[in-house]
Amino acid sequence: MKQKFISENRYSRRQKILMWFVFIGIFICGMMAGAFLWQKKTIYTADSVVQTAVDACQMRENALLANVLQNIDDSWPDAANYHRRNAYIYERLIELGCKENSAKYQELGDAEFQVWDALNEINKISNDGVVDEKPCYVIETTLLSNIHNCGDSPNCHLENAEIYSKMAEDGCTENRQKYAQKALDELKIAEGVRIDDSNVDRSEIRATINTYKKLQMQNEAKKYLNKVEKLVNPGIDFIMELQRVIEE
Repeated sequence: MKQKFISENRYSRRQKILMWFVFIGIFICGMMAGAFLWQKKTIYTADSVVQTAVDACQMRENALLANVLQNIDDSWPDAANYHRRNAYIYERLIELGCKENSAKYQELGDAEFQVWDALNEINKISNDGVVDEKPCYVIETTLLSNIHNCGDSPNCHLENAEIYSKMAEDGCTENRQKYAQKALDELKIAEGVRIDDSNVDRSEIRATINTYKKLQMQNEAKKYLNKVEKLVNPGIDFIMELQRVIEE
């Protein structure tokens, strides 16, 4: 008796057409999903870049605004110098701060310049109308222009710490405490942003010791030197050199 074998792989024309429609539908859905994800990723990336830029300019603004002198009494003999110093800081804010705040800082800077000019006229400090600045104000203004916007660079923050400690040492008496605290803050930031505590070179060690020395914090300098000696073992000659610096 003959058996009839019917192939299970045979489909009717109608079934084949339906299958093609299904395959095409799946393909189109896949492309649409991919395009959506790509667009979402692009938008997210662009937003992230914009947010990072905003955060960076705000950090620069905060660092500079902390140096603006508030509540200046125009009866002070050196009030004109204070106003000119503030005007310089506002110029830096226009240059390094967020663009949307430029007009505000321009207005504030212009106001400081106007007060400075008015006080010069009133005081008649010198025949040519130029203010004879106290040396401490010149030192502070000059050093302030060297402060960096560091981000996550430990070495950069240590440089800032040295500059602030120099301002505390040689600047005006009334500002010493403020700049001393800024120097310590920069030391703390430098240590905080360093991923590997043992990844510190001699220049960074020397900068930290010099900062503590200028702040007359010899005990803190000794503690730091003992800590570094255990972490990186920079060499006996280098350690002795720094010990002499601390004891001077």
